[in-house]
Amino acid sequence: MELIAVFDFDGTLIKKDSMILLFFRYFNLSIRNVPRFCRLTLETLKYFLKVYSQKEFKEIYINLIISSSRFKEVGALFDDFSKYLLGLVFMGAKEKIIELKNKGYKTILLSASPDLYLEKISRELGFSELICTKTACSDSKIVVSGLNCYGKNKIKMLLDSFSEDRVNWKGSYCYSDSESDRALLNLFGNPYIANNVRFGKKNPDFKSVIWK
Repeated sequence: MELIAVFDFDGTLIKKDSMILLFFRYFNLSIRNVPRFCRLTLETLKYFLKVYSQKEFKEIYINLIISSSRFKEVGALFDDFSKYLLGLVFMGAKEKIIELKNKGYKTILLSASPDLYLEKISRELGFSELICTKTACSDSKIVVSGLNCYGKNKIKMLLDSFSEDRVNWKGSYCYSDSESDRALLNLFGNPYIANNVRFGKKNPDFKSVIWK
């Protein structure tokens, strides 16, 4: 049976939420983009009021940022963002990925963030596999082409790739900072809460790690 080591991305391998960083790095706050900024503010409010699903909001959010940015090519924007995020990955997390891979574990990057920038990050960090929110281009717009890899969907997408009878779950590892991943962590014999002291105190049965 296979041994796997699963790593979340936002808050686990990097300190902040990559989707928020995407806005601050690429939304061009100019006079021309005031209507886009107002729309993004309104759409964000609608999301928190549960008018939109997370999947629907993610599409709107990404496309508004792309349309406002100074980049003419979408590929160039996300290539630049991937490089930026790679510079934010905790050194301790990089060392743990390498350590577990050298011990024979199949390393998996499992994230709700989109493949637009995670594909390059996954390759550069040497992950065996990437499981995340998949996107496609339709009518010149970015759309989420499958499940939004969050919460219960995260577990479903992991088990679609690694069936329960294929993996030595007791010997496998999972690292996440998110309380929404509690059920995911419970699948593993070695569950680690990463970089979240409050979550760790509420769940003393899980091990904790703080990466720098």
